[in-house]
Amino acid sequence: MIAVPGMEPLSDEFDDDWLYAATRRRATPIKPLLMDSHFIAGIGNIYAAESLFRAGISPLRAANRIGKERYRHLVAAIRSTLQSAIAAGGSSLRDYAHSDGGLGSFQLSCRVYGRPGEPCMRCNKPIRAVRQAGRSTFYCPHCQR
Repeated sequence: MIAVPGMEPLSDEFDDDWLYAATRRRATPIKPLLMDSHFIAGIGNIYAAESLFRAGISPLRAANRIGKERYRHLVAAIRSTLQSAIAAGGSSLRDYAHSDGGLGSFQLSCRVYGRPGEPCMRCNKPIRAVRQAGRSTFYCPHCQR
């Protein structure tokens, strides 16, 4: 069986109407859902965390408990995050490098990812870290509700 990739987040079809409708029956937390490549293609841990921060949405919130207006902000945040990451050459962690040996630098501009205990750049309260679906999740409980 061939796996079908999820919605392309930089496509015209990816919008708040689609995301809102696609999440109405999904009680799972929003961050693991964003990272599900069968649901949306290409959103990894860093990009999900940063997009949710930009949109002001808690990664712990159930997908079906997010309103349409908040999804409008999230769609814009996902696109903005991915475009920033592309411009920065992606994210390089540990030993990953591009085929030309270059490293991406998006991870150097992260607001929440990899910053547990550090002050939030927006409100100065500490960034929290939790585990979700076996992955680290970083967020500001004050800025992301």
